[in-house]
Amino acid sequence: MERKLSIITVNRNNCDGLKKTISSVIAQSYKNFEFIIIDGDSTDGSAEVIRDNSSYLSYWISEQDKGTYDAMNKGIMVSKGEYCLFLNSGDYLVDCNVLEKIFSHGILADIVSGDVLKIRPNGKFRRVASPESISLHKLCIHSLPHQASLIKRSLFNETGYYTDSYKIASDWEFFLKALVIHEKSYLHIAVDISYFKIGGISSRKENFQLAREESHDILKRNFPKMEEDLMEYRYFYNSNFGQIINLIKRKKKLYKFIDNVCGWLLMTKKTIAGK
Repeated sequence: MERKLSIITVNRNNCDGLKKTISSVIAQSYKNFEFIIIDGDSTDGSAEVIRDNSSYLSYWISEQDKGTYDAMNKGIMVSKGEYCLFLNSGDYLVDCNVLEKIFSHGILADIVSGDVLKIRPNGKFRRVASPESISLHKLCIHSLPHQASLIKRSLFNETGYYTDSYKIASDWEFFLKALVIHEKSYLHIAVDISYFKIGGISSRKENFQLAREESHDILKRNFPKMEEDLMEYRYFYNSNFGQIINLIKRKKKLYKFIDNVCGWLLMTKKTIAGK
């Protein structure tokens, strides 16, 4: 019998984070899932933790890999669920009933994305909601949170697995290919699914340039006639100024007022310039 959900956890020398992830999964009231752990030959005791919890696992392995996305691909290849949820070590489900809440929505879409709670360094968290609908421009600004996204297993056969040569942006590329190029269905559910601690590889300052290079390469390969425009759009809206503009746009009256002021300033400039 096919299981409804495959929870795939990848880990490399994050023993404490792995314990938290495992605890949140095995505590679930919803039991129609399989739990898969792919460990990258950790040396910090992670393998022992996995062995101690092996009775809860459908599959696990601890061996060298080429990185996070290679490990995620290994998990996909052995998965048997209708949907995959990538809950990597250190991420954890918000409570013991969250899977029940997800499947109570009667989900059918190819990709179902909920909300994620990002934990700040001071211990506080902020909710980041997935978009209600998907467009190329929305995905150019932000990816979907893989910690809160259920992906139909069959999509990986149709659109391809994660590109394991990337270190940061391969999950973003997958969502672009599945939702924009292949036009797969999408659903947002207003459910807090997981906690995610800020400070991973993609959020470190030393990796910003790598993230930008990978993003540019992805757009170049998948949208060759639009790459420069899309990259400029992505770069602008992820800049501090772009984020301020995005916040202002949510306040329609304020946005209209500022737009009118800018229009007046442009007209004044043209008048002074004699145009």
